[in-house]
Amino acid sequence: MVAESKDKMEEYGISFIFAGTQMDDETKLHVVMKFDSMEALEKLRNDDELTERRRQAGAVIESGIQVPISSDYMTNFPDTFVVN
Repeated sequence: MVAESKDKMEEYGISFIFAGTQMDDETKLHVVMKFDSMEALEKLRNDDELTERRRQAGAVIESGIQVPISSDYMTNFPDTFVVN
């Protein structure tokens, strides 16, 4: 799903930093994504085509939990991932 949606994600200003399943429960996927703006997040939320791709990939959309974090944070990622 991510590979198929790369162009749209770039268009919206969205990039994946991390994606992986939980060690003790492979049905739980944890993803860290970077959005250029809150508008980019809204575009993702409102894109019916991407939502259907996520469903086809096995995502249960209704069980997803989104937790926005502030841009005021510390990281050990390379500078290319840091926006201050």
